[in-house]
Amino acid sequence: MSFIDQFQKFTTHSKINRRQALLGFSILTLSACSRVEQSPSPDTGVAYYTCTMHPFVRSQDPKGKCPVCGMSLVPVMKTASTKESAPQPEAVAAVAPAVVAPNGRVTLAPERLQEIGVTYETVQKRVLTQALQAPGRVTVDESGLRDINVKAGSGYVEKLYASYEGAEIRKGEPLMRVLVAGWLDAQVDFIKSYRAWKRSPLVEPNNSFALDNKLELMRARIRVYDLSEDQIAGLEKFALSTNEADLRTGHGLSGSFEILSPFDGHVHTKKVVEGMRFEAGQSLLELENDDYVWVEADFPESQARQIDLGQKMTVSFPSVPQMVMTSKIDFINPHVDEQSRRLHVRLVLPNPSHHLHPGIFAQVSGEVSLGEKLCVASEAVVPTGNRYLVFVDHGGGQLEPREVVIGERALGYEEVISGLQEGERVVASANFLIDAESRIQGVLKTWGDHQ
Repeated sequence: MSFIDQFQKFTTHSKINRRQALLGFSILTLSACSRVEQSPSPDTGVAYYTCTMHPFVRSQDPKGKCPVCGMSLVPVMKTASTKESAPQPEAVAAVAPAVVAPNGRVTLAPERLQEIGVTYETVQKRVLTQALQAPGRVTVDESGLRDINVKAGSGYVEKLYASYEGAEIRKGEPLMRVLVAGWLDAQVDFIKSYRAWKRSPLVEPNNSFALDNKLELMRARIRVYDLSEDQIAGLEKFALSTNEADLRTGHGLSGSFEILSPFDGHVHTKKVVEGMRFEAGQSLLELENDDYVWVEADFPESQARQIDLGQKMTVSFPSVPQMVMTSKIDFINPHVDEQSRRLHVRLVLPNPSHHLHPGIFAQVSGEVSLGEKLCVASEAVVPTGNRYLVFVDHGGGQLEPREVVIGERALGYEEVISGLQEGERVVASANFLIDAESRIQGVLKTWGDHQ
């Protein structure tokens, strides 16, 4: 229990007059605060010993304790002027501690302000810039996923080339060879229709628009077998080279065909094995296009109102430090996650070299201008529970503790909504030391207010 707590307990349970007790405590405290050992000490460069929490306590005893809180005292080294003048202990003790005036101002000796390293700054308007930062992760571009199936009918997988998940694929390479019911009849019908279309200009030379529509209709019917444009073009070329006799016997036609990859990428999901039977429209493979990737990031709830669609962001990768890219926010989740209290956003990045592998970590950062605000340095603001204080400099060591209302915080500065005027000078450093010195001087007055 500290000395102050003991005094409060004593005055509460004792019948002694409170005014007499308070007077006695004041004499005891002031005498302890200015107590200096009379015996001279060797010249070690130490001017005196003081308490870090109560800097007005001064002593020549290196093993002394603070009479207020009981903490061990720490040395204060002599300055050049102190060494030259060689002051007596009484002169050292004469340096005045913080004094709280009736108007609430704190007065400290100029040498004390210099000793604790007080600096000042002027309250002024600045353009605040809010830094935005969130961890992210590279994921698959879901818009580039492609499901491979045969829509026209059921069949069997004769040969599976893309036989495992993660297998690299190239555009135009075969994924599998399938045997599908009705495929032979579909080829014959298409060849006959195509040959008839080629003869149509001789019969209807002035109706090119209708002929073009007829060709697209024929291609749409054969395209349900998931053929590529090159495969359809090859079938059209065969239609012009074959004759009616071969067409009747099916000579040159195959009962199976290959399903080709529509782009460069990887096998994302494999749902089929070689020899398996499938139904019309059944998903066989899911392909992943690697040309683009997503970067999904989670911004803190406090920054949610600063996030907008199309906002430019910088994306870096801890595993690839040399790679720094820029992109715009493509999607914002309308809901904040209830567990993490974060807002989920998404960016799209090009990946032509395929070096951005889904799963690697990323760092998403950006900034947004908050406009011109009346600002003060964050170091100048002293939080005291639900309030914020600053010390306004009135010159001559007079500092006024003043409550302020704080708004936006950005890059070492805080917006002042009320409590300060532009041009006022405030303490920008050592605020906590000043606050500690002023609080102990006001403790007796605080006790008197609560009696």
